Amino acid sequence: MRRPVLTWPEPGVRTLDGSADARRLADEVTRVRRLLWEDPPTSDDATGAEAPDGADLAGPTATALDDVVARFGLTSFERDILLGAVAVELDPALAPLTFQQALAVLPEPHWSATLPERPLRAARLLVMADGPLLGSYLRADERIVHHLQGVDTLDERLAAYVVPAPAPAERMPASRREAASALRALWEDGAHACLVHGPDRADRQDVVALAAAAVGAEAWRLPAGDLPGTAAERDAFARLWTRESVLTGAVLIIDLADPTPDTVNAVGAFVTRASVALAVSAEASMTISGVVAELLVPRPSHAEQSALWRRILPGPDRTGPDAEGLATALADEFHFGHDDILRSPIQLDGERHDEGSAPRRDSTDVAAMVRRRSTAHVRHRMGVLAERLEPRAGWPDLVLPAETHRSLRLLTAAAIGRRALHHSGAGRFTSRGQGLTALFTGPSGTGKTMAAEVVAAEVGLDLYRVDLASVVSKWVGETEKHLRQVFDAAEQGGSILLFDEADALFGRRSEVRDSHDRYANLEVSYLLQRMEQYRGVAILTTNLRSAIDPAFARRLRFVVKFPHPAPDARRQLWRAALPDQMRGGDIDFERLCRLDLTGGEISTVATHAHLVANAAGEPVSMAHLRDAVAAELVKLDRSLSSLDVLG
Repeated sequence: MRRPVLTWPEPGVRTLDGSADARRLADEVTRVRRLLWEDPPTSDDATGAEAPDGADLAGPTATALDDVVARFGLTSFERDILLGAVAVELDPALAPLTFQQALAVLPEPHWSATLPERPLRAARLLVMADGPLLGSYLRADERIVHHLQGVDTLDERLAAYVVPAPAPAERMPASRREAASALRALWEDGAHACLVHGPDRADRQDVVALAAAAVGAEAWRLPAGDLPGTAAERDAFARLWTRESVLTGAVLIIDLADPTPDTVNAVGAFVTRASVALAVSAEASMTISGVVAELLVPRPSHAEQSALWRRILPGPDRTGPDAEGLATALADEFHFGHDDILRSPIQLDGERHDEGSAPRRDSTDVAAMVRRRSTAHVRHRMGVLAERLEPRAGWPDLVLPAETHRSLRLLTAAAIGRRALHHSGAGRFTSRGQGLTALFTGPSGTGKTMAAEVVAAEVGLDLYRVDLASVVSKWVGETEKHLRQVFDAAEQGGSILLFDEADALFGRRSEVRDSHDRYANLEVSYLLQRMEQYRGVAILTTNLRSAIDPAFARRLRFVVKFPHPAPDARRQLWRAALPDQMRGGDIDFERLCRLDLTGGEISTVATHAHLVANAAGEPVSMAHLRDAVAAELVKLDRSLSSLDVLG
């Protein structure tokens, strides 16, 4: 088997003036080398002239050496020490340079050159060997030697932590360009550490990368959890990154995806030590030590999302009425960031075709493809916190009173019509209360979950049942984090959330007697706040309406009651559960409907009877049903006297 060929990235080579760079460095190194290791320079040596201080060296013809001196504010003595250390790196035959030798030979010496707060050591331009101060060897850091030689490559001690941020998406919405300009202005005004927050991580990253590109810099990404653990390690890392940013203008994006107290403190400690332009990327606004400004990056407006959808639609005609209508409908249904639309698996024509040979698709096909791939995208984000329910029932399958049917129809119409509300004038004054929340209340087995499936199918949205076992956590703050993930994913993808047995989450707040009560109340309070902001559709079901916290009442747009089925309704439920081809001739529906059972209990009894009858190779008979009803009553801890109605 052939070995793979490894390829390495090309180093970044400086383009100021390569020949002048090399000549100037060689001349300066030669001058310092003569001072330190050879005969003093004569008056005829052109290189023996004093160079001005770093503040006067910057200009259009500045070389790499001038650039380092100016950027770090080196004195002439500090510059000469650095050159002497570089000379040792370039010529192994030279004896190592000591601080005592530099003080004795180099012009304009000063003791403070090697203090920890001066740039030679603070920015790690030099490394001092352990030992007596005067006798310490001074070595130039490898990164500086490469830089002075005209080659820029990331320090290997940084490369273990940071990765290049992806280039910003092309043709971003105007709101993103405005946010990038605002971030750049904050940096230029001295707010070097800025918190960039918003619902979409990739959108935040694009804004920072765009702001960095505007000043000719490259953006790098660092997960906050990867910051060094100890204070000394963080300080060393901060110094190295500060040096890198000063040398190349690089901008760091600290990705604060999981803002635990320890991580937030570590980010604050790092930011306080690094005094260069950087951005902390987080989902929500928060207080971080050292961060002096913040910038919100919301999702694009409805008009911007519609324009982005229109841009990626397949086919030569993306401006016609069909394309415009489809793009608007997609913007109504999904609430994506610009990166989700432009880069996610929603690129429709994955195959390569010659110009004009791409397959023609009508708007129905395109809409189906987009919705299928977008929905898969949302399902991935939902994770294991919610289970997708596949609707199997329709309106005819709901055996409910007329009033309940009417309420469900109104709920369905409101769920369909709410999409236009988000970009109409009706919701312009507030971003709260634009969602649609309904409470289905009634005894267990009366059809609440089935009704939610019917509504979801009619509206054309996925239905996700929240898994309480996965959402609720004993750890403080974890439940709220899981709920936020569920709400955000559902809101983004236009899905319907179903909270079965909602009183487990939305229960009444209690008097605080210990820390458990306090944290339980915090979870309910967070739910109240999140429901207020939620823009999607949520359905809550409960067997006991009085257990729901009263504060949720104002946030409920619909309360649909599912009563215990009357005899006529039970007759319909029995007939639906016992199809003609599976039952025997002795089935007496008049007797069966006199049993006080709910629809769910009837379904359970019928299934039990079917299983027993199938095992015996017989159709379902009244005997099978009597045994199944008895088993159900025992399970429900109810009296068997009601079996008398079956004879």
